[in-house]
Amino acid sequence: MPNLFTKLILFASSYLPLWIIFAIQLLARQNRIGAYIAVGFAAFCFLGLMVFLKIVQGINPLTLKVASIQRRDGEAMSYIVTYLLPFIALPSCEIGDLLSLGIFLVVLAVLYVNSDMIHINPVLNLLGWHVYEIEDDKGHVFTILSKSRLKRGTEIGAIRIGEDMYVFNANGAQE
Repeated sequence: MPNLFTKLILFASSYLPLWIIFAIQLLARQNRIGAYIAVGFAAFCFLGLMVFLKIVQGINPLTLKVASIQRRDGEAMSYIVTYLLPFIALPSCEIGDLLSLGIFLVVLAVLYVNSDMIHINPVLNLLGWHVYEIEDDKGHVFTILSKSRLKRGTEIGAIRIGEDMYVFNANGAQE
């Protein structure tokens, strides 16, 4: 199960496009320092996501038998609403605007981490990862992140990353 730092990296990376939008908006307002900070943060988040995925793929997987399966990629669409933020009101460099944005992001982070929503990440979807809900042969329901298409009746290797949440391991079994 990922630690708090990993969950925060996954949260921050889920808003990676937002940081890039902020950078473009800040550049348009001649705020180069703010734009560089946004791009730097986006790069840090992307690198953190890539390291997480690389580490997860190196862990020995558990074997799960897929009895039934449903794709759940649509959950990532719920994130789109928060991407409207820079178009509604881009914060200036005034302390009140920055504090308001900071509080908003902290509340989102707490909800994201406490709700174990680490699988809802549009950046993962952009990178070719998909969200599946599977039921194993014992009736347990799991959420699986996978780059591969999963099929009913197969055994898959998966690494636990949260409560009832796994990442498909390409090195694991799949018949």
